[in-house]
Amino acid sequence: MTTQDDNAGQTGNEGNPPTPPAGPTLEEVIADRDRWKALSRQNETNYNTSRTELQQLQTEQQAAIEAARTEGRTSALGEVSTELVSAELRLQAVGAGAELPDLSFLDLNRFTGEDSRPNTDAVKSFIESLPKQANSGTGFPQIAGAGHNKGGNGEFTSINPSDLADYIAGGAFL
Repeated sequence: MTTQDDNAGQTGNEGNPPTPPAGPTLEEVIADRDRWKALSRQNETNYNTSRTELQQLQTEQQAAIEAARTEGRTSALGEVSTELVSAELRLQAVGAGAELPDLSFLDLNRFTGEDSRPNTDAVKSFIESLPKQANSGTGFPQIAGAGHNKGGNGEFTSINPSDLADYIAGGAFL
């Protein structure tokens, strides 16, 4: 006995595979392709716009970093500029043999350049206007007893190490 369901599969196409369902039409395929092309172009445009914005932001960030570095450097130099100027004044005064006045009475900012560093030309012209010290030959005061055997009893006059060792040992060492 055969049922109706058993006979349903036995039509005139016995042994042939069933026909696939109907696919999209050519118009549907072309419309689908055009839609994907448009999406692809839109994504490419978005990518290029984003890349340009990123490059602009990176350039702005680099400029901001450099500005922050410059500001930090200027701020740090501004904090120590008076110490740098006073050191430069002392250095040039000693080198020129000039008598430097009390620095607390000077406006040290007038010796500072635009970059917050000491303006050596302004310092030099100020030092040249100062009076010279009495012993300006060396720039340093003479110390009592300084020089070759000054202040001793005069018995020993050589600075040769062998002679000095012999003198200390009473002539018995070397």
